[in-house]
Amino acid sequence: MPRYEVITQVRKNSPYTRTFAEASSLAELNARLSNLNKPVVQVIEPVSARVRISRTGVGLRSRLLFLQQLETCAYLGVDLRAALGMCLDSTSRKTRGDRRLLAVLKELRTHLSRGASFSRAAGAYPEVFDEVSVGLLSAGEEGGTFPESLTNVRRIWARNEELRHRLGTMLVYPLVVLGAAVGVVWLLITRVVPQFVAVLSEMRVNLPWPTRLLVAVSQFVRDYPWLVGAAALLFIIGCTRLPILVRKQPRLHGLILRLPVLGKLNLLLLRANFCRTFAQLKTARAKTTHALLLCRDLSWNFEYRAAVARALVRVQRGEGLSQALADEAEMFGDMIANGINFMEISGAGSEGLNRLTELLERELDGQINVMRQVLDPLLILFLGLVIGGIVFATFLPAIQILQNI
Repeated sequence: MPRYEVITQVRKNSPYTRTFAEASSLAELNARLSNLNKPVVQVIEPVSARVRISRTGVGLRSRLLFLQQLETCAYLGVDLRAALGMCLDSTSRKTRGDRRLLAVLKELRTHLSRGASFSRAAGAYPEVFDEVSVGLLSAGEEGGTFPESLTNVRRIWARNEELRHRLGTMLVYPLVVLGAAVGVVWLLITRVVPQFVAVLSEMRVNLPWPTRLLVAVSQFVRDYPWLVGAAALLFIIGCTRLPILVRKQPRLHGLILRLPVLGKLNLLLLRANFCRTFAQLKTARAKTTHALLLCRDLSWNFEYRAAVARALVRVQRGEGLSQALADEAEMFGDMIANGINFMEISGAGSEGLNRLTELLERELDGQINVMRQVLDPLLILFLGLVIGGIVFATFLPAIQILQNI
């Protein structure tokens, strides 16, 4: 029997505990844990029970194009096996990711031919369909709204692609400026500073401490360029690996959400993703407990997952969802709790949550713009201080000579 690792948190701000439980399947374990009313942050499957994920990733754009085609066929009433055949004919074969997607589509069509449901077959390919997407498709098949579920999945993927594109374009300008500044600083330290200092040395001038420090740095860079290059490479690798290291340290997850600008951006992103996904799950007629269970897995952040887990336990006890989320206002905010409370009182359905999602996404877009407006001046100010400091330290002896004349 598979042995699962279960991560829980007894109460808010308490340490995360790890226990092990045996179950025949993940669904059975989730059912047992729900009956115990125990807030579960994460359930880690044993290696032998995990679905083997292909090393070849499938790009989000390729997946989005495939889903748009499948969605169109579903609305036109085309049989899913025939629709997958059309998607196979129109899918590109240029990249390894495209070829992997083709293989997945062929296997999906085979599973459907054997009588499997689309959501169950899709769950075997997490490199294409994540847990939330599979949950939406399963709810759509059970409720008879499969085309609408495809639309909801497509909206989630499209929003993720748009957000990733905006963040990528936001970083282009700072990276270009930083690269140009690094080149200028390197030229000053390795070419300009040594020549200027050589002239001052012939004049036997006592160098002030900023100039002596700059000379020492220049000498070190010229004597050990390979060491400087290795340090820069390690710094770049460290920056790229930092998110992975942070994810493995649950103690840092709360700190990430409390950072001045980046923390608020992460909070808004979590709230918008939760509200949008929960609304679309309810549109697909998913149960509230099942929707919360899927929404819990939207993020790697344990603070968010623990908040959803605590809300799920309270809903299982019979409490209202709005009250459960109101007690987690630090994570979800008053806007989501009030919106769900209005939905529960008026019986307005998920339409109100969709409008609330639009407001949260507009706030998220505004925060991204603010972050860009703050980041660019700070970067220019930092580079100005560095280059200005080098120039000041270089010409400081000449200024002192002129003052003594």
